[in-house]
Amino acid sequence: MNVTLRQLRAFTGVYRTRSITRAARELGITQSAASLLIQQLETQLGVKLLDRSTRSVQPTLAANEAFLAAERMLGDALGLSRRMRDLAQTRAGRVAFLASAGAASALLPLVIAKFRAAHPDIEIDMRDVAADDLVPRLVATDAEFAIGSVEGEFADMTIETLTRGRLSAIGRSTADFAARRALTWDELAQFPTIAMRRETRIRMQIDQTLGAQGKHLAPTYEVTLINTALAMTAQGLGLAILPATMLPADQFPTLVAKPLIRPAITRPVSLLQRQGRTLSPAAQAFVATARTVLAQQSPRTSTTSG
Repeated sequence: MNVTLRQLRAFTGVYRTRSITRAARELGITQSAASLLIQQLETQLGVKLLDRSTRSVQPTLAANEAFLAAERMLGDALGLSRRMRDLAQTRAGRVAFLASAGAASALLPLVIAKFRAAHPDIEIDMRDVAADDLVPRLVATDAEFAIGSVEGEFADMTIETLTRGRLSAIGRSTADFAARRALTWDELAQFPTIAMRRETRIRMQIDQTLGAQGKHLAPTYEVTLINTALAMTAQGLGLAILPATMLPADQFPTLVAKPLIRPAITRPVSLLQRQGRTLSPAAQAFVATARTVLAQQSPRTSTTSG
């Protein structure tokens, strides 16, 4: 039984007005088209809905029950249409995504603020996780995409670089430190330093790159969380060794980043998506905002650092 919305609209229109002519006019169709739609509906339902005469149209007992059901179906269809339109136009919906801890604390608050200003009715579900958990969690959960630093290639995943962060020495903006344009890794060794632990991806990259040049990093402190390193740096305990993009200006206004050179090391912040999966309109809008905002990211340095 293939009851159509057009048939239901014709029936409910005639039921309310008791006139095929008036209902047809309201629907913007001809009287004969309205009559045909109702005849088709009666045939498909197997019951008489309207008793017609030359002067009047009267609903049958079956029509009284059918009207209530038809109204519910039309209401559901209208609600669905409005909901899908809102989703398509990003006036409603939900975006669920994963973010590495560093990106979640330093980069994404600005993205979320920009997105929220443009799409206030879309629910945002950001799940901050360790960078190593991005891919397995993206595979196993309902998150639509992930943003963070990853290396290598992954089966059934697309990876798009959104921005790159240059490994920098981050310290308090004192006169001496603010005057520097950059630091070499050899110069860095003269200061107390705060680095990520050896098992983290960023530290592995540092150790591997320096090791290839016969250099070795011996930090004063080792931590697991980026914010811990920055908080310790803000207290003057040492220079944090982090990508400059991981320095949130609002949270740590007294800190400044100076590029580390000889060698220069960069780390990407990437967008990860499962191949063959279409992002929801809300997710597409969020990703577009992330691309725009993160493309404008640049290391925060003092005005004299170049």
